[in-house]
Amino acid sequence: MKLAIIGAALGQVQLCKKAREMHIETIGFAWEKGAICKSLFDKFYPISIYETDKIIEICKKEKIDGVVTNASEKAIDIVAIVADALGLRGGPYETIKNIKDKTYTRLVSNKVPGFTPIPFYKYDGRKNEIYPCVIKPCTAAGKRGVSFVRCEADFEKALVYANAETKNGVTIEGFAEGQEISVESISFDENHYVIQITDKENSGAPHFVELGHHQPSALPQNIQNRIREAIPKLLDAVQFKNGATHIEIKIGNQGEIYLIEINPRGGGDGISNNLVEMSTNCDYVKKMIEVALGTFTPPVVKNTNHAGIYFLCKQTEQYINAFKALKNQPWLVEKNISSFNLSEATGNKNRNGYFFYCSDKKILLDEIH
Repeated sequence: MKLAIIGAALGQVQLCKKAREMHIETIGFAWEKGAICKSLFDKFYPISIYETDKIIEICKKEKIDGVVTNASEKAIDIVAIVADALGLRGGPYETIKNIKDKTYTRLVSNKVPGFTPIPFYKYDGRKNEIYPCVIKPCTAAGKRGVSFVRCEADFEKALVYANAETKNGVTIEGFAEGQEISVESISFDENHYVIQITDKENSGAPHFVELGHHQPSALPQNIQNRIREAIPKLLDAVQFKNGATHIEIKIGNQGEIYLIEINPRGGGDGISNNLVEMSTNCDYVKKMIEVALGTFTPPVVKNTNHAGIYFLCKQTEQYINAFKALKNQPWLVEKNISSFNLSEATGNKNRNGYFFYCSDKKILLDEIH
């Protein structure tokens, strides 16, 4: 079988390696500059992923059986367009476009059983009295352009910050107190399967930069059960059909379930490519490939380990000695530290390093010496 992979950045490395394990021929599309997956493809076309007509033409010629990407906001649109054009399993594109609009997902999710509504509006030059609130771009990801606004005096600065990340408008929504999590799921022909629930650590207001992810979730089982019941209803409501989703949620102090956003792709920061498989018996990336090729079998999921990732930046400066002490710990899977001259992270891209762990318990930074 032949699989087209859109993009050649870090998020696609595991797709390439897994396809090779499965003896599937891969055809990659991306700019050659920075294409770290180039050598992992069986065939590589060095063209922009936005040249969709060319990609569709080549995919027809190559007689591909499926098209996929992972952990990429930009490439998921192209996957949906190509899949629609060739009659393959995908979003479809209209669904993907709608899901990436946070105003749309808020409107839909506020009516889905199991979720607690949040007041919101799309900014049109007039301020509604919703304080405290979160101001965010309608279509950006990775916490880009997100700000917490406590009062009217903070509004204009946050609005400028959000507009710098989008041309599609800004959403204003009430701020929900609670613990942030994400839900990693896979869908095939409108059947939805929750694979894992991830506990998330962030820097808090004003920009909520992600500082760590941990699986499995430590939430009470009754709340996890409610989440697993609500997610398929949400995905049905937004008409999502095929592929991975990374859904960010807050759990309120009284057990309320608030939707933050739906990402129609696997989670970044190593969540989909590393953590899910380490923490469960489910080969999540393989399931993404199976969906694209139409060979999907329902996953059997069981929590087998604790897995997580911690990030180094100015906001985690108090743990710098723990990062420096990383060496041969039995639970250490991978570390990558670019600098101990720490910078303030304003999004999920500009951090100074990270490490993955896999253990029979959650690893705490305070315990690393």
